[in-house]
Amino acid sequence: MKIKALITVLASAVLTACVAANASPEQHKDSDYRIQVFKECEKIKDIAMSPAQISAYQALQSIEDKMTQLEVPMNDMDEELEIYQDQLDELADAVTYEDDNVIKIDKQKLREQKQLARKIEQIVRHHEADIRAIESEARRIEAASKRFERAIKPSLDGLEHDQVQIINRKTAKPFKCYQMSSPI
Repeated sequence: MKIKALITVLASAVLTACVAANASPEQHKDSDYRIQVFKECEKIKDIAMSPAQISAYQALQSIEDKMTQLEVPMNDMDEELEIYQDQLDELADAVTYEDDNVIKIDKQKLREQKQLARKIEQIVRHHEADIRAIESEARRIEAASKRFERAIKPSLDGLEHDQVQIINRKTAKPFKCYQMSSPI
């Protein structure tokens, strides 16, 4: 199902937009959390995060971690649905056929198709609580990302940049440049 993809894209887009848009001018040199600002893949600024920024970032990360856990049953549902959807697609072509300018319906194939559709509906109904939990968590992610955006915005004011990375120096991964290639 496309719900997982939608939520994943939403969470990624919100986090990316927040990070790229914002941060506080207070300098906390001892902070392990840093805002690194890049222009054309070159680091132009490394800013220690304030306690308020760290709190907002950690709240967002916590909600994202919960969302990852909530997506597990949705992944299972997607796998189940994919099997039935493939069977349904195969049957769709077999339900009708043409014979001398007359379209005929294979009633047995039609019954099989309806049976598969009922199985798909059962799977979705079985996961309704999971779907509602993800929708609720998506709203929490949106609120937390807006809070994080407000917290980091002042740190980025006046900086011309195309990428921002939030890191924890203790667990930092190497920076990966996502520079857009220019047309020739």
